[in-house]
Amino acid sequence: MGKTLKALHRTLTILCCFAAALLIAWKLLHLANYNYTFWYSQLNIEQHISKFAPQNRQGKTGFEKTSYEDRIELFTSIGQAVNNSGEGLRTLEYRAHPQAAPTLLLTDDEATHLEDVANLIDLLEPIGWAATILLLALVVMALVTRIPLPGLKASLLTLLITALILTLIIVAVGPHNVFKALHEFVFPADHAWFFYYQDSLMTTLMKAPDIFFAIGAVWAALAIVVYLLITLSFRLLDRSNA
Repeated sequence: MGKTLKALHRTLTILCCFAAALLIAWKLLHLANYNYTFWYSQLNIEQHISKFAPQNRQGKTGFEKTSYEDRIELFTSIGQAVNNSGEGLRTLEYRAHPQAAPTLLLTDDEATHLEDVANLIDLLEPIGWAATILLLALVVMALVTRIPLPGLKASLLTLLITALILTLIIVAVGPHNVFKALHEFVFPADHAWFFYYQDSLMTTLMKAPDIFFAIGAVWAALAIVVYLLITLSFRLLDRSNA
């Protein structure tokens, strides 16, 4: 195989490795419910709900009286729904106390926004699976044709360069500005995506966007670990195929 094809194989392998690592890390986070119980205490979400839920201007009263277990269940239901094409979002309810009448958790705009998130996941997840399948095919091809798989040093260098570029962009632009720009780029222009705490039990429940920055950081760190583990497996495969 020529140098050009080897370079192409190497580049595709690294790119697919990145995509597969992001997908696997996302799935692991979903299984862990995005560590909501941990962030609930670390971000003082209980106090946040106590402060802002009584100020709700959408007529959704009594949310501050819900239990810790109710809030965990609601967050879990949202997480499951956005990973299941948005199914069930518009029927999520809470009760201020066991005898109270149920109240819909989400406004129409909130439900629409979460459905947009679900649509984005529906779009990106098949790409992640396709990259994972292609990665397996590239590994098999490397083993059959004895092409060296990317080593740890090359993978680390790629990882560090990528992380440095992303960090510089985020620092230069600002985390909140990056968050805003991504939302404006990804979601339909006529769909609301920013909600004040006083107008949204969804953002109050999550203490958004703080929790999104926290989840994003964990997702990135976990993806790096998965990426390095995959790279280390390449080394083992190369040794066994020598």
